[in-house]
Amino acid sequence: MDGQQERDYTPPIMEGDNSRSGSVLLGHLTITVLLIAAIWIMLRWGLYQFGPSLWPYYVTGGIALAWQLYSMGLPRWKGLFKRYDLKAKQTEDVAQHAGLMRPGIGAIGSFAFHTTAAAVCGIHLGPWLLSRWFVWVLPLIGISPGTSRADYWLQHLEVVSVIPALVAGFVVSRHFEELSSWAWAVPTIILAYKLLIFTDAHTSVLASADPWSRFSYYFVIQQHMPTFSDFWYSVSDPLHVTEQMIVTVPFYSGVAYSVGALLRENKVIDRIVSGHCREPEAGPEEAGIERIENSTEDAAYENK
Repeated sequence: MDGQQERDYTPPIMEGDNSRSGSVLLGHLTITVLLIAAIWIMLRWGLYQFGPSLWPYYVTGGIALAWQLYSMGLPRWKGLFKRYDLKAKQTEDVAQHAGLMRPGIGAIGSFAFHTTAAAVCGIHLGPWLLSRWFVWVLPLIGISPGTSRADYWLQHLEVVSVIPALVAGFVVSRHFEELSSWAWAVPTIILAYKLLIFTDAHTSVLASADPWSRFSYYFVIQQHMPTFSDFWYSVSDPLHVTEQMIVTVPFYSGVAYSVGALLRENKVIDRIVSGHCREPEAGPEEAGIERIENSTEDAAYENK
């Protein structure tokens, strides 16, 4: 090898290191930047579409979306290192050193996913199913509802919020089990904060406030939805109804979702079904009669 060739020669290891650095940069551009963009877009979309009242669930929804993108993008990024003949352990070391793999990412994503799913069940899925009941089922069986959908929802808010979330928690936890029983945490924290800072606008500052008024404000559900036509003489306070919709409903659905996940985790439904399908055991009297009949048949057979 002459001097010119020696100057132009580049060791293969250096080439591999440069390629790996390019792959790490590509990973940050396609994974890290994409995850941050997903959270920001979800937050901005929620604020634009529904307002700031439900912003914690916009954040959890963005984290859940970013987690799904991360779960799809990271294996593809690891596939880039197969060309360098790296083993799986070496690839994970590179990913951890580059900051693309962090402990707890899966748990955070799963927690955000279940929290968002429970909130969607209470805020959107329950009212949507109720509207389908009014549009599809009642006309089919020839029943005319005596109240509006909004009033009917408020009058049955607990059932409409709990049942869809209970079923969803049971079904979704079959596929995404991690932290599925913790969907109650964020709604409970929000409710506790609201109870802590609650002040009754209708109570004088000098008068002693009823300690249970804050609980009744969120758990004694209004029976009628305020409308523009009866805004000035409606028996329901619009702010009161709004607080119950954005605080109480997610709390109910979050608890129900977690209970559904626990039912599946402890196989409660399977135990109930297997208990009903199991043949009843013979009682002591029936068992005694059966033994006497068997002994009689054996004695008759021996006499023959």
